[in-house]
Amino acid sequence: MKLEWMGAYRGIIGDFYRSANGYSQICKNEIFGDPVRFSPYEVQIMEHIMEHADQHRNMKWYANRLGLSQATYSKYVRKLVEKGLLEKYHTSGNKKDVILMVSPLGLQEYEAYSKAASDRWFHELFELLDQATPEALETVKKAFAIFGNWHGEKRAESSEETEDLIRIE
Repeated sequence: MKLEWMGAYRGIIGDFYRSANGYSQICKNEIFGDPVRFSPYEVQIMEHIMEHADQHRNMKWYANRLGLSQATYSKYVRKLVEKGLLEKYHTSGNKKDVILMVSPLGLQEYEAYSKAASDRWFHELFELLDQATPEALETVKKAFAIFGNWHGEKRAESSEETEDLIRIE
């Protein structure tokens, strides 16, 4: 079967697949951190937790946002807690939901990672994206959202009020 149906987008689709395949080869490997080693999956988890820390989101919400199954997300959270990079909490009004926070060690390790990653991997990408208009960036974001929704998971959105956290030992 020929690929004419993709038209002018064949190159973009091919590059997307190449990127996704390359990422899938390393996403579980602990290639970052010193002295605590962590994987790209674990980086994503810490980034999302830091980004939404003030909202006290539960683990199911994060798993959905990242497009991971709850079992996979829980496995990586357990590893991050064991490494001392994450801490678990409950809200004062709900002992069932587990709320995650990046620990002081996690913040320290992430800061070192972000400096190295910016220089090594993201600098060239960010320079290219700096050339795009805000509208073009929004189009790129929407395109990746379409790819990201192919796995069929629904994103959990919640407008719940935040509550005080109680650390789980």
